[in-house]
Amino acid sequence: MDRVKLKVLGLSYSMAQNGAYALILADEQDIHRMPIVIGMPEAQSIAIQLEKLQTQRPLTHDLIKKLTDELHVKLKEVMIYRLDAGIFYSELLFEASGEEIRIDSRTSDAVALALRYGSELYTTPEIIQKAGVLVSQEIREQQSIHNNVVNVEKNGFDDYSVQELQKMMNEAIQKEDYETASKFRDLLKDKEK
Repeated sequence: MDRVKLKVLGLSYSMAQNGAYALILADEQDIHRMPIVIGMPEAQSIAIQLEKLQTQRPLTHDLIKKLTDELHVKLKEVMIYRLDAGIFYSELLFEASGEEIRIDSRTSDAVALALRYGSELYTTPEIIQKAGVLVSQEIREQQSIHNNVVNVEKNGFDDYSVQELQKMMNEAIQKEDYETASKFRDLLKDKEK
């Protein structure tokens, strides 16, 4: 199976779902950005690990890592293997006593664990094609993070042309608002049908 190595770029507040966050993943070449909507507890766990913060008591993902370390079980990799109706499906590949153990996982939990183990994160080219937002070289080179966000509702953009939607998608990408850009991408795909 072809695989695409991913990296975690960060988190942003989700405009699509109240109280949710967007986990932003990118392919190794940083050509595509892939937003995944996740819940607040998982976002907090990922943010704590990204920022290398210490908590007074272990979070669930820290507890899992501590337990597996004590049992000499290692997380080798995480694979986001399926995207169905906007839901990402992931699998954890553990190694224990020379044997591989595969466990189904929510993608947010899988990423939180991969960060703690320093494990590789992969997906398929098909998922990158479906969920990824293509990012131009100019945008990849920009260092600043923009906070302007556009709320995209499908019924509000039915009368827009392909060129107008493309322009709004590019503007969202320039602002590093990949969740909004992915919504414009979906609208463009609907118009092409």
